[in-house]
Amino acid sequence: MNGHEHPSNLLPNPVLTKPRGPLRAEDLADLVRAMLTDAVFDVATARDPIELSRLAGLSLARVSSALAAGERRGLFQRRLAPSDSGPGTSKIVWQLSSNLADLAAKFEGFAELSSHFSREVAEEASLRPAKDPTRNVAFNLEIAKTVFGKWSVDLLSLIYSRKTLGFQEIVRALPGISARILSVKLGRLQELGLVRREVLDTKPPRVQYSFTEKGLRVAKLGEPVFLYLRFTEGLLFVEENPEAANRSEEKGR
Repeated sequence: MNGHEHPSNLLPNPVLTKPRGPLRAEDLADLVRAMLTDAVFDVATARDPIELSRLAGLSLARVSSALAAGERRGLFQRRLAPSDSGPGTSKIVWQLSSNLADLAAKFEGFAELSSHFSREVAEEASLRPAKDPTRNVAFNLEIAKTVFGKWSVDLLSLIYSRKTLGFQEIVRALPGISARILSVKLGRLQELGLVRREVLDTKPPRVQYSFTEKGLRVAKLGEPVFLYLRFTEGLLFVEENPEAANRSEEKGR
């Protein structure tokens, strides 16, 4: 075998890995998500394109395009595996790259560390089971509704990324939210001590919103959760501009 020959040249039917048609951003996310869910991390679990088509619920043509694009981005690795076609024959199988496997392991390790940290805090604070657990449940639900309710996550993410914003800036940045609902959401976040409202000494007076120290810490603590969810959904690897991504793929061919 030529030392510079690409393994794909050994595939009896190269059409199975040849990209066909423009890449759909959601196909790449769907394929990554399916392979993460099935832990396709090594040679033992690697799948051929037909198997991946069934696994991800995508057509073979769409899987082929996603594999080609993902390989160029370092998301997938191809390997040779024995084929059922006959003795001495091989086929190309695919697995997630070692980088993605490392990320999955890091999230798993971080989750264990977080759990250990929570237990340490509870022990140091000498926390005991509440005499009235329903009160704790109600309090936790109220916080969850406030922080993770409709518009709240969008609002917190916006303030986290922009640092400070005026009321009208928020309205413009969140199409669909009414001024009344925004006022209610901001007021509740202020009550929880997560957001600060500051009246500027301008003419006319302006109001701006930013995180308190507590709010910033909550955002930092929550960020890994959203990163993990985006990772497992394959959304960390999707281009924000699908047309630009397709042009980039065309240049790479």
